[in-house]
Amino acid sequence: MKTTHRKGDQVDTQKKDENRPPSFAAMLAQVRPRTDVEAAETLRKVIEAVKATGKTGSITIRLDVKPADGLNEAVVVYDRITQKVPEKTREGSMAFVTRDGDLSRTDPSAMPLFDDEDIRDAGAHVDPKTGEIKEAPEA
Repeated sequence: MKTTHRKGDQVDTQKKDENRPPSFAAMLAQVRPRTDVEAAETLRKVIEAVKATGKTGSITIRLDVKPADGLNEAVVVYDRITQKVPEKTREGSMAFVTRDGDLSRTDPSAMPLFDDEDIRDAGAHVDPKTGEIKEAPEA
């Protein structure tokens, strides 16, 4: 490292190391030009899912390098981009098993509180967000 002094301050004027490899991004862009674009698009999808679910996601970029057939100084580079996109937690629904092995929302061993004709359907008169009856249907 070459060092020079200016007005009492020490300044490094390091020569560029010519044996240093280029940046990974520059090398990838030259050899696999669509990989960085695809990786950025995949990362964007994972970020959206992470924000929506509050869970962890990931992206993996894998490069496989194999010798080129018959060429001693050449290799073939393959890429694979995988993602783990978090999913929303789906809530379960409780169900009872009938004697026939089917599922039912009501307990088949319990006596019903109402007969079917006693239950009225509020239909479109119910606010779907709150369950509140907006207007009683004509009975």
